[in-house]
Amino acid sequence: MKKDRKWQCEFCAAVSVESELLRAPSPFDANDELIGCPSCKSTEGFIDLCEIEGCLKGATCGGPGSDGIYRRTCGPHADWLRRAA
Repeated sequence: MKKDRKWQCEFCAAVSVESELLRAPSPFDANDELIGCPSCKSTEGFIDLCEIEGCLKGATCGGPGSDGIYRRTCGPHADWLRRAA
């Protein structure tokens, strides 16, 4: 089962997992979807966070883990990806 990724709202800094984010059809493009922060309702943007438990740094690295699932981590946790592969 795919783990819920963590996202941080660029407007209010609230951290949410992907399944908690608000979703609605875009009124501007029928093929698009707006994603909102459950805390402040902003749709300004989100930062993809490191998948390591307890880490709240932005995910800047990625690679497949030993289970074959692609993982995203921050720079300091990039070594974890190499060890897990």
